[in-house]
Amino acid sequence: HGHVDHVFGASIYAEEAVAKGWPPPQVVAHEGVVKRFDRYRETVGWNGYINLRQFRGGVGEPLFPGEFHYPDTTYDDRKTLSVGGIEVILRHTRGETDDHTWVFFPDNRVLCTGDLFIWSVPNAGNPQKVQRYAREWADGLREMAALEPEILAPGHGLPIIGSDRVRQALEDTAAFLESVQEQTLAMMNKGLSLDEVIHTVRPPEDLSDRPYLQPVYDEPEFIVRNIWRNYGGWYDGTPSHLKPASERDQATEIARLAGGPKALAARAEECLSAGDFRLACHLIDWAHRVSPDDPTVREIGAKVYMARAEAESSTMAIGIYSSAARAIGGETVGGTGDVIGSSIMRAQARKDKPTSDH
Repeated sequence: HGHVDHVFGASIYAEEAVAKGWPPPQVVAHEGVVKRFDRYRETVGWNGYINLRQFRGGVGEPLFPGEFHYPDTTYDDRKTLSVGGIEVILRHTRGETDDHTWVFFPDNRVLCTGDLFIWSVPNAGNPQKVQRYAREWADGLREMAALEPEILAPGHGLPIIGSDRVRQALEDTAAFLESVQEQTLAMMNKGLSLDEVIHTVRPPEDLSDRPYLQPVYDEPEFIVRNIWRNYGGWYDGTPSHLKPASERDQATEIARLAGGPKALAARAEECLSAGDFRLACHLIDWAHRVSPDDPTVREIGAKVYMARAEAESSTMAIGIYSSAARAIGGETVGGTGDVIGSSIMRAQARKDKPTSDH
């Protein structure tokens, strides 16, 4: 698929071929990659800000490539190639992206999943990126499992060797996605609000301890939101959110009722001490909207969001909360990269904890 970490090295191969007089490399991709690159041209700045938050915790300047190596050949659903006498099967599945290809080598039964398997809760909910597709993702994983591959080479992480292990990893991940999808749609079909759905849906307990289904990059709550977006539009079921007052106006009124922004900030600090990070973030957001330059509000705000980042496990949440700490506290807030790294290490330690059947 057309994400930066998967395809943006193609130009280096092309440049090498020119320099050494070799035939140019032939790039084969799903037809959606072309549309993705066209979209990237329109949103270079926006993607730079997304990646600044997601991967660098707000440190530095937004960066995103402006040049793209387009594919030479595209396909729509499936394609079979012969490369050096080796049969290669390409198959399209919508999952993390709408332009994803997974690859199977039937001769030696090697499966290359790309990011449809990454040793993590599937990246089906990323809060800053375009639509993801949980149901189609699960269908694709089950189609892969039916081929009985012997080796799984993931988009990120170590390979899995042995047909039984590969099948279990693929089918467990499919079941995880199917459960979150089915729970979300069942609640939507009852007319419940997004708030009720995201605070109720939980992945199956028997799968949540799997080392390859830990929330170290994405997490189930975000997947629920993406399923809602796919089926339900942007209205979340809370009437005041349809045409809301500005957040600043809301914060001004809440601060007036609470006794001022400092009172809100003080209460945020109390909630933080009590471990109620979610409420602490609401409170400090209101205080900061009203008094963005108040030193006390800024200090407490940075403290709240750095603590929130340190308590999270997913790269998505850690990056956004670290960025928020810097946005509120200014350049005096440091170490956001360390927060991202240390949080991922903690999640990795949880992932590596042995379970009864692994």
